[in-house]
Amino acid sequence: MSRPVEPDEALQRLPPGMPRHFAEYKPVAEAVPAPPVTNVGGYDELLNYFRSRGESLPRSREGLAAVDAAIDGGIPAEAFPDLARSIGMFYGDVLTHSITGAHWKVVASGFPEVRFTAKDSVDVVHVAQRRLSHSYPSLVENFFHVLEMAAAAM
Repeated sequence: MSRPVEPDEALQRLPPGMPRHFAEYKPVAEAVPAPPVTNVGGYDELLNYFRSRGESLPRSREGLAAVDAAIDGGIPAEAFPDLARSIGMFYGDVLTHSITGAHWKVVASGFPEVRFTAKDSVDVVHVAQRRLSHSYPSLVENFFHVLEMAAAAM
């Protein structure tokens, strides 16, 4: 697997045997609590696409803006087996690294989500699917909307 732009954090793995209906990935109670799973990868093709163009893809607003620009510029969908999932996984990693306490969860449809408050989560693959078919809202606009919702919940 390719490493994200920030090499200081190793990729983490979700527990084996993905459940069929619902699971929220939180660390098991330990003497020394582990941080929630925040970096699961799943967007190697997207990283490779940007690297092949000589561009970086930071896990930040700037990275989301670069993906928005690539989508608007006609990112070659045939180069990716599942473009929406790659974009969604990247968007989710940006969220988990930008919002304190945000973590991954999986629901019945099998699409991963990022939970960012006790009641709110984002279906990152569906956000990416919508972005690929519509120019509004952009990934950056979605990102700022989630930041606003997380701030309001605090």
